[in-house]
This record gives sequence, structure tokens and C-alpha cells, in this order.
Amino acid sequence: MSVMTIESARTQVAVLDAMSAELELINITGAGRMTEAPGAAPSRLARAINSALDRADEAEERSGAVLDEQRRLRADAMHCLRTPVAAVRAELEEARLHPGDTDLEGLLSRTLCAVDRLQGVIEELRLLAEPRPPEQPSAGLMAG
Repeated sequence: MSVMTIESARTQVAVLDAMSAELELINITGAGRMTEAPGAAPSRLARAINSALDRADEAEERSGAVLDEQRRLRADAMHCLRTPVAAVRAELEEARLHPGDTDLEGLLSRTLCAVDRLQGVIEELRLLAEPRPPEQPSAGLMAG
């Protein structure tokens, strides 16, 4: 090997060591991008790493948005399920306390209506749980 080739190899190793240290810092802090390195191959490597970091950041943003949507859905679902259940419970407890004053036909009608609402919410939840393309907006739960 010639002296020039050995010196060139040492330079390339030093560049790769510097890039490795820079990438390690990026991994620790979770922020930043690789700086362009001298030479064609190290520059291509730095661009490829930056491209991968950009994709990772985009994926993290998308997953955060999905988690936020899931939290909102869970809160909406809990509200939509609790409301008719609470109404049915209140009506049945009232009927139990005052059986002689209870309009049984009205109670059954209101209870069946609440059950219909619950079935509607459950059906919407089932539809929301089915896979769909990511560009499709999610449907809202039944108003109520």
C-alpha cells in the first residue's frame, strides 16, 4: 500500500468515527441531523441517515396522532355507553323503589329505546375497529 492510500484510509476511518459519534449523540438526544461529511460516500451515507431519521420522525408524529385519536374515541365511547346505561339504571331503581307508581309500559318502552342506542353505539364501535386506509377520516360516534 502506498502512503497516500494509508493516509486516505485513516481519513475515511476518522470521518466514519466522527459520523458514528454524531449519530450516537442524535440517538441519545432524539434530535438533530447528520452534517454533511467530506467525500462522496460519507456524504451519501449522511443523506441516507438523515432520510431515515426524517421517516422515523414522521412515523412518530403519525403514531402520536393515532394515539390522540384513540384517546378521543375511547372518551367518546365511554360517554356514549355510560349515558344510556345510567338512564336505564335510574329508571329501574326508581321502579324498584316505587313499583305501584311505575308505568310498566312506559318503562319498558324507554328501556328498549336505551338498548337501541347502546346497540347503535356498539355497531359504530365495531365499524371503527375495522381496518381502513389511513387517509380516510374516522367516523364520529352517534350523537346522543
